[in-house]
Amino acid sequence: MIFFDIDQTLINHQQAQDTAALLFLQRFSSLLPYASEEFCLCWQTVMEKHFATFMRGETTFVEHRRRRMRELFQEAESYLADDEADARFAIYLQHYEDNWILFDDVLSCLNALSNRRLGIISNGNTEQQTKKLCQTEIATRFDIVVVSEDVGVSKPKPDIFLSACRRARVKVQQCSYVGDSLQNDALAAEAVGMKGIWLNREDSPYHQVAIPVIKNLDELITVVS
Repeated sequence: MIFFDIDQTLINHQQAQDTAALLFLQRFSSLLPYASEEFCLCWQTVMEKHFATFMRGETTFVEHRRRRMRELFQEAESYLADDEADARFAIYLQHYEDNWILFDDVLSCLNALSNRRLGIISNGNTEQQTKKLCQTEIATRFDIVVVSEDVGVSKPKPDIFLSACRRARVKVQQCSYVGDSLQNDALAAEAVGMKGIWLNREDSPYHQVAIPVIKNLDELITVVS
């Protein structure tokens, strides 16, 4: 069985996020005195900071979004009430969802693997990650979808990979996992007994690793054949 990550593996999350952030900046330019590139970096930093608290179980998915809004606007406004923080995040979220697209190599890869059992192992909010698969019309390609919010642990912890294998009723040694993070995806999967495969779309430099490294999903077919 072959499991996939979602963001930056199947769906171009970074492009969607940057596009949505810039549209958000246009809407609130009077309160957010940033240049475009600077704001995208700021958005990424704030997102990673507060998303990590959600992943550690320290806050809810909704509350982590509110904290992101409050930090972004803290210099312009002393405090955002919950309803205002929610309303502002909803503006960003609509732009983000409108820009969810698959990478160009996804459909050809899934078509080539149509005779194999496929699954998803993803960090994040279950509703949002499932919506990504449905909106991009690939949800039916996967037998199993496992998201960290449901399991209670996130990658790179072993339990999320083991839980996915149990739900699929397959042994870990019979599974491959492909994702864009060397540490959280490929090496973490390899550590539990799966065949970890690193999708290095950005051609990032790296030291020699004892796992397959591919630059696109077209190369995956040979690796898992």
